[in-house]
Amino acid sequence: CPDRILELDEITGNLVAVENAYEMATFTEDLKMTQNAMKKRPEDDDFVTVEHSTDRFVFSVETTGAMDAEEVLMSALKVLKDKLTYLATEVEKLKD
Repeated sequence: CPDRILELDEITGNLVAVENAYEMATFTEDLKMTQNAMKKRPEDDDFVTVEHSTDRFVFSVETTGAMDAEEVLMSALKVLKDKLTYLATEVEKLKD
């Protein structure tokens, strides 16, 4: 888990997730171990919960600089579309 994913709420004194915590959190087991170590009692509520999203897929694209990230993504989506079209065609052939 990256540093600074939790912060102290100055009003309540509670630990809270920073605004973009879900984009930063990748190692949820590390987060769970850290918050368990910070709890006063094991039965206390978790500071942060991480849940899978069914309507979002967060990822990042890194390039060497030869192409920008949008260009890489659009090219990859075209390849994926072509492969899915081919797969759909092959599945239709199996039905016949």
